[in-house]
Amino acid sequence: MCYQKPTIFLKPLAIAIAILLGLQANVTHAEQDNSQNFDDGAQVYKSYCAACHQMDGSGVPGSFPPQKGHAVEMFNLETGITGRQYLVKVVNYGLTGSIEVNGIDYSGNMPAWKGALSDQQIADVLNFIVTSFGNDNQLQKPFLPYTANEINAIANEDISGTDVYRLRLSMIGQKPPNPANKVSDKSDALTLDEALSSPIYIAAQNSSQIERLPSLQVWEGVKGAHYDAITPDGSRLLVSGFKTGQVYIVDTGSGKILANLAAGDIAQGVKISPNGKLGFAVVPKKHSVTVIDMEKMTVIKQIKVGKEPHNTVFNADGSKAFVTLQGAGAIAVINMQHLIKENEISTPGIKTPHNIDISRDDKRLWLRDFTGKVGVLDIASEKMLKVFKVGTGHGGIDVIPNSHLVVTGAISDSIISIIDTEKLKLVNTIEVGAGPHGVRASADGRFIFVSVTGENKITIIDSTTLTVVREQPINGRFPFWIAVQGNP
Repeated sequence: MCYQKPTIFLKPLAIAIAILLGLQANVTHAEQDNSQNFDDGAQVYKSYCAACHQMDGSGVPGSFPPQKGHAVEMFNLETGITGRQYLVKVVNYGLTGSIEVNGIDYSGNMPAWKGALSDQQIADVLNFIVTSFGNDNQLQKPFLPYTANEINAIANEDISGTDVYRLRLSMIGQKPPNPANKVSDKSDALTLDEALSSPIYIAAQNSSQIERLPSLQVWEGVKGAHYDAITPDGSRLLVSGFKTGQVYIVDTGSGKILANLAAGDIAQGVKISPNGKLGFAVVPKKHSVTVIDMEKMTVIKQIKVGKEPHNTVFNADGSKAFVTLQGAGAIAVINMQHLIKENEISTPGIKTPHNIDISRDDKRLWLRDFTGKVGVLDIASEKMLKVFKVGTGHGGIDVIPNSHLVVTGAISDSIISIIDTEKLKLVNTIEVGAGPHGVRASADGRFIFVSVTGENKITIIDSTTLTVVREQPINGRFPFWIAVQGNP
């Protein structure tokens, strides 16, 4: 199946905060308004934005739009709600819709940052963006800086990224496009119970919820629910909180939060060892992995692993863990007996290794980068066997059980990509909806579950026919990751 560009994609706004934490960058002030100092905003930008939109505001063509030029262009608009208010709403509520900047299409998904960043942080970073990267040369004068009170007054609604997109279209004099065609005319071919022989658990980031399917149970209170992993016996979840810097242990029977642990800073990927005894939470800013005793529910160690780690995977017997180093273009190898880093493997062709899975024979690592590539690395020889171009932006990756296929998402796109592990060939792309990120197959490999962040749904695919068999709406907003018992 060839990839056909849909009528409507998710598109991140050029001034949007970066979707996930990533590479640190030294942001300069060379082109900032000399009359005002927005150092606090520069620090917010460095921590949360530079990975996607780059330290010079240039963005990544086709994946993450530039803030240079376009941010001030939007700010200067006086139509509709005005550009000044519009930018506030984008950062707070996200953006779901199709944009074009400098003749380039951007098909990504801007998440809501309300609650993750304070009103003051949002004011600071907007002040920095609209006066930096040469934007000050186009800025209407005099510029009145944003304040926390102004942010609070403007961002006082319960609206979605789709609503913000409609505001954008109104401002620039465009009509909303016709709704995209249904992904599949067989999207209700199976009932939810038929597609799910055992429960799956979805982390809904923007609504701070865990949702369990097929029971449709919703568990509140996991602030910024981001990545989640499940114990081998299915009794507990480990969840990273994108808004808090905490990691949560959740009982899968009751939904009760059993423990709320400080990871040291905001955690990204989480994983539980094959014997269920240890949990890993990856902490990019600390360049470390936080080790959790899952039985005692306590933090027992911090392992320094290298620059900007993002996610991790264990080998089958749990003797080693592999951690992506997004800031180093490498993989850290952890000796699990001694809980120390024992090696670092470079990943040529994959500059920003982001998410990761391992082949069932423990011989190969499958790596998903930040901007639209997948690499397959031979562990013994430490050689990259092949690099594939897939959907734009970043996404999850899963080696499908009982199969010779690998699947990966693409949050800046509307497709998932399927790779044949034997032929080392990209064999299919499947339309699933706007902003697919998390991907996990059922334990038997029969079905693939995709969290579609921009449409708040789970798309279910039959792995034998590679067709969509069900689209399941969820209660929460921005479903980011999926945990499946039996397929860690």
